[in-house]
Amino acid sequence: MAHGLGSWIVAGALIGLLAARGAAQQDRAGWFPFTITDLADPETAASSIDLSFLSPEPAGAHGFLRPQGEELVDDRGVPIRLFGSNLTDYHPMPDKAVAGPVAERLRQLGINFIRLHYFDWDIAPKGILNPDRQTLNPEKLDQLDWLIASLKRCGVYVDLNLHVARGYANMPPGWDWMGKSLDIVHQPYIESQKQYARDLLTHVNPYTGNAYTHEPAIAIIELNNENTALGNWQAYAGLPPEFAQPLQQRWNTFLREKYRATDALARAWNANPPHGPELLRNADLTAGTDGWTLQNSGGAESALIVGEEGDLRLLQWTATQPGSQGWHLQFFQPSVPVRHGGEVALSFRARADAPAVLRVGLMTQQAPWATVGTTAELRLTADWRDYEIAWTVRNPGDAPVRLNFDCDNAVGVYRLTGLSLREGGLIALKEGQRLEDGSVPLVASPGGRMRDADYMAFLMAEELRYAGEMRALIKGELGAQSILFDTQVSYGGLAGLVRESATGDVIDCHAYPSHPLRSPDGRSWSVRNVSMLDGAFAGLPQLALHRVAGKPFCVTEFDLNPPNDHASECFPFLALMGAYQGWSCLADYVWHNFGTGPGTDRLNSYFATVGHPGQMAFVPTAALLFRQRLVRPAEGRLVLDVPADEVPQALAAGEGAWTPNVWARAGVDVEVPWVTGVATRLAPGGGAPSVGGDLTVPQGLLVSDTGEIALDRREIGRETLTVNAPAVRLLMGRVAGRAFDVGDVAFEVAEGPFRNYANLALVALDGRAIGESRKLLLTVVARTENAGQVWNAERTAVEWGDGPVLAEPVTARVTLPTGGWRARGLDGKGCPQADAPLAGRTLTVEGRHATLWYLLER
Repeated sequence: MAHGLGSWIVAGALIGLLAARGAAQQDRAGWFPFTITDLADPETAASSIDLSFLSPEPAGAHGFLRPQGEELVDDRGVPIRLFGSNLTDYHPMPDKAVAGPVAERLRQLGINFIRLHYFDWDIAPKGILNPDRQTLNPEKLDQLDWLIASLKRCGVYVDLNLHVARGYANMPPGWDWMGKSLDIVHQPYIESQKQYARDLLTHVNPYTGNAYTHEPAIAIIELNNENTALGNWQAYAGLPPEFAQPLQQRWNTFLREKYRATDALARAWNANPPHGPELLRNADLTAGTDGWTLQNSGGAESALIVGEEGDLRLLQWTATQPGSQGWHLQFFQPSVPVRHGGEVALSFRARADAPAVLRVGLMTQQAPWATVGTTAELRLTADWRDYEIAWTVRNPGDAPVRLNFDCDNAVGVYRLTGLSLREGGLIALKEGQRLEDGSVPLVASPGGRMRDADYMAFLMAEELRYAGEMRALIKGELGAQSILFDTQVSYGGLAGLVRESATGDVIDCHAYPSHPLRSPDGRSWSVRNVSMLDGAFAGLPQLALHRVAGKPFCVTEFDLNPPNDHASECFPFLALMGAYQGWSCLADYVWHNFGTGPGTDRLNSYFATVGHPGQMAFVPTAALLFRQRLVRPAEGRLVLDVPADEVPQALAAGEGAWTPNVWARAGVDVEVPWVTGVATRLAPGGGAPSVGGDLTVPQGLLVSDTGEIALDRREIGRETLTVNAPAVRLLMGRVAGRAFDVGDVAFEVAEGPFRNYANLALVALDGRAIGESRKLLLTVVARTENAGQVWNAERTAVEWGDGPVLAEPVTARVTLPTGGWRARGLDGKGCPQADAPLAGRTLTVEGRHATLWYLLER
C-alpha cells in the first residue's frame, strides 16, 4: 500500500537530484563508488552474505539431473533449481589462475549454473578451434577442462553449447557467417556438427576423470543456439546447386508422399488463380508517382521517380543514405483494398544495380504497424526477373493496409515495373514442374496458401530429422546422460513448439525486454532506456507464454541490458517470474564477455553483468528467492492448446511466427503471466488455438493469484512492483517521494533519485519469515554509472568513460516488524563496514553510507 510521504524529506538526498535533472544528467554530486568483485579471495570467504551453503556439494554429487514432470531432479528425486549466468567467447577458457576464484565467487553469490557459450566462434587463442575450424585446440581444451572442474567443485552445474558461431567449409556467398538455418538442412554441415560433438563430448577431462558424456556436472547439452530451418526459408531456392539440389530432392519426396502425383498437387496449389480488377492505383505509372509514398526516417535519404528503360516504364527508387534502423528506407502504396481472410497476389518485374534484398509485405498503416501478410525477402540481381507473391490477409480489425517495399536500410538503386495486385492466389505449380521427375522447385517467396503450408510442413520435418539425427548420436551412439535439447522454442514460432515438444528434454527460451539497437555500420549502439514496469513491460510475460506444459522450462539468456537506467531490475524480475511460474533454470546474459572479463571494475559492455554493481547487487536476493522458492507458485493455470494439424497453415499465413501473438488471438492479454500460471500445449487434430478457462485481468493493477505479487501500472510515472512473501519483500519502480507498507515492513523513500526510480529488496538470509529472522540483507539501488560516463541528452547513447563505478544515493527509512537489530553497511565483497543508524525498528539508509548492501543481525 502506498501513501503520501508528507513533509519527511531528507535534504541531503536532494542535492544530487536538482543538479542531475539537466539535459544530459552528467552531474553525479553525492554519488559514491561501489564495486562488487567477481573473484573470490579471503575477504569474500569471510563475507556476511556468503551463500555457499546453497551449494555445499560438488555439482552432480547425486547423479545426473533429469526431467521429472515440470521439475529437474537428481538421482534422489530431489528437485533442483538452476540459477546463474553465461560465460561467452574466450571466457569459457580462462587462465587457470582465475578459473578457481571465478567459480568460487559464483558459489558465494548463490549461483549454481553457468552456460558455456560462443566459445566456438574463433580459432585459438580467442576461441577453442584449430585453424581448420573443425577440430579442438589442445591448449584451449585444457583450459576449458580446468574451468569445468573448478565449477563442478564449487557446486556449479554447466550448460555446454555445441554449435553457436562456428562457420563451415565452403559457405555459400552472402550467407550468415555462422551457417544458421543452412546447417539444419545441409547434410555436410550436419556431419561437421556430429564430428565436433564426438570430439568434445567423448573427450576425457583429466581433472575430473570423466568424459563429458558421463560427467554429471554437465547438466545440459544444447545442439544449436538460436536456430531454425524456417529462419531463412526464402533463400534456399537461390543457393548454389550443391546446396539447393539435395534439399529440392527431399522437398519433392515430401510432396510425392503427400500427393502421389502431379495432377493432385496442381489441384491443391492452383485452386484459386488471380482474378478480378486491379487493386493498385496507378499500377501502370502513367500518372507518375501518384499513389506511391516515399518514407525516409532516422536520417535516411532516398528518391522515388518514374523512369524509362527501353520500352519499360518503371519505378526507380534510389537510396543514398541509410537510417538508423532497418525500416527507415521504404516506399508504399497506402489504403490498398484487401479484406481479412482473402487471398491476394502481387506480380512485378524488378532488378537492382547490384545484388540486393527487397522486402515486400502487407502491413497496417497505423499503430501497431502489424504485418497482415508474410513479408517476402526477394534477392534482386542486375538482371530483370519476374516475381510473384501471394498472401492470405490477416487483418481482423479491418485496419487500413498498405503495400510496403523496403530495402533493409541498404543504399542502392532499385527498379520495378509491371506491378499488379489482384484477388486470388498464384498459379503456384508452373507448367513443366512435375513430381515424377523431381522438378518442383524450392519456394523463393510467399506464393499461395497451400503451397506455403506444404513448404512449412516440409521444413518442420527437416528440423525433426536434424534434431533426431543429433539426438541419436549424442544420446544413443555416445551414451550422453545430460539433459539435451535442440534450440530455443521461440525460433520458428509454432514450428519451435512442435520441434522442442518432440525432441527436447526441457524447453528453453531467450528474452531481452529492451535489447540495445546496433547502428547500421555496427560501430555503435543505442539504448531503449525503459523499465520492465513501463516501456519494456511485455518482454518478460511474453517469455512466460512460451512455456510448454509438462516439461521443465529454462531461460538460458535474459537481460535488461546495461547501461539502461533500470538494469538492476534484471535479476529480481526474472527470479520472481521464474519462481511464480515454477520454472527450473534461469541464466542472465552475460557474466563475462569479450572485453568484460575477470576482475572488471567498471561498465564497458551492453551485455556484461560483471562491472555493473546495480545488477550484481541483486544476485544474492534473486538466488535465494528462486532457489529457495521464497515466493509461492501460481495456484491456477491457463493453457493454450495449439492444434498440431493447423501449425503449417498458421505459419504460412503469418499467424504462427510468434507464440505470444497466438495467445493474443485466443483472447489472452500479455499481463496474464503476472496473475496466474501459463503454459502452451500441442494438441492433436485441427481447429483454432484455444485457451481453457476464463480470466479477467484488471487494467493497470496486477495481483498474483497467490496475493504475494502486485504490479501497479495505473498511473504513468508511478509504476511499482511489490512482493510480500514471508521471507522476502520487494519494492521496485517509481517509489521515491512515497511510502509503502509491504506486509509488516514499511518503506519510506525520499525524493532524489532520477525520475523517482529506485529498487529495494529485503530478504532473510536464514530462510525464516522476516519477523522471525535473525539475519537480513537489504539491497538498495538506483542508477550505477562510470565516473566518466557521458550520456546524450535523450539518454539513449553513452560514452563509457573511465571508472570507478558510482552509485546514485537513495535515502529511505525501512521499519521492521520487530526490533533488536544491528545494521551495518557492507562493501563490495560483502564484508561489514560502519554501523548504520537504527531508531528502534527503523533503519535509515543514506548515500553517506556508500553501500548498496546493508546487513541486519540480531
